[in-house]
Amino acid sequence: MFLLIGSNAMQLLALRNEFTTYSRRADAKIGLLKEVIERVQKGEDVDVKGLLGTGNPEKEKEWEQVIKEIEEEDRLWQANARRRQKKAGQNESEDSEDRRAFDKTSSSKEPVTENPTTQPVEATLQAASAGPRRFY
Repeated sequence: MFLLIGSNAMQLLALRNEFTTYSRRADAKIGLLKEVIERVQKGEDVDVKGLLGTGNPEKEKEWEQVIKEIEEEDRLWQANARRRQKKAGQNESEDSEDRRAFDKTSSSKEPVTENPTTQPVEATLQAASAGPRRFY
């Protein structure tokens, strides 16, 4: 049992470290892009290719990897959003079906009678809502 918990904890730590590394690398690249864009917009003479590492196989590989990671994360976000929307749509349709079924049963012409089993529950709820009783 403890072995399983320890293994899961190790996996969680590894995932956290991997995500932290990914976030830092992506933030650094995005920051560099923002800096280059700002300098170009200000009209400064900027060596864009040099700053972004064009022509340097190592830096190009880093950029390619970061872009792939960002694209993959975006795909996951979109897939999750679609799943949530689909699930919300299903829940809404189930709720509307439940409401229609309730409306059909409650719109019957039969008079509503008290259920004797609910009376003690209602009395208990009323007593509980009255507040705590103090005995001196």
